[in-house]
Amino acid sequence: MKIKWSPLVASASGTTADAVAASWKGIQYVRKHVIPHNPKSAAQTLVREALARCVTLWRSLHTDVKAWLDTYGVDYRLSGFNVFMSKSRTLEQAGSPIFPVPASPHVDAVLDGAAATGAVAAGDIDVTWTAADPTALTHVAAIARETLTNRFCAMVTALDAAETLTIEGLTPDTAHDVYFFYHNPTTKQCGTPTGDQAIDSKAA
Repeated sequence: MKIKWSPLVASASGTTADAVAASWKGIQYVRKHVIPHNPKSAAQTLVREALARCVTLWRSLHTDVKAWLDTYGVDYRLSGFNVFMSKSRTLEQAGSPIFPVPASPHVDAVLDGAAATGAVAAGDIDVTWTAADPTALTHVAAIARETLTNRFCAMVTALDAAETLTIEGLTPDTAHDVYFFYHNPTTKQCGTPTGDQAIDSKAA
């Protein structure tokens, strides 16, 4: 409610009894004091826990992926962080795989992406795929997510024609999820991701 002050009172702000006095664009007003509702139901707790895990994943994402997510979000008036959270929260809560990038209408998925324990060094994962049609040729990115600690830990890229990569420096003898997507380092354009789940890196 808009109010008119007496000559003895120029303005007021703060809470008293059941009322809150404040100012908006130079207009004094009073509203009813409402105690914020902060539900702590079992369902709400699950949502908050999933959001917390998604924040951990976001912080561990490669800077190139974050930059692309910012670009992706422009058309939706969202930051890259909000794009990632909106695409990931329900998946994380349901225990489904979380992809580092959402599906893109501009680039196809990587063909036949597969991962296996590295053949040579401890902490390595070897990844392979099938080369795309030459007209779609671009870089392929493979990113590993350490399953138990819930973080993305390494990303490597190569020309699609290479058809093989090794992700190095991972924690030995540890389960990882590996995701593939086309990645254009010039435009930060990424493709629809695919994944190969629960791959163990070679033991030390």
